[in-house]
Amino acid sequence: MKEKKTKVRGEVLAEIDGLTITASPADAKRAGKNRLWIQIRQTSPKKWRISECLAYARSLDVQFVEDQED
Repeated sequence: MKEKKTKVRGEVLAEIDGLTITASPADAKRAGKNRLWIQIRQTSPKKWRISECLAYARSLDVQFVEDQED
């Protein structure tokens, strides 16, 4: 069976009801800035959709809503 490639890297912080949250720090290149990537992915068949996403100066809020069965 062919292994599935993924762009998600880093340490798994949490796995909640089919969602996986990871974090990966990235060091600055030359005179750049250090970065921290936080990724939220569904590891199971699509159950959730993003309902709301708000970005503030010092934080980010994301709300997922469970899809309705048709």
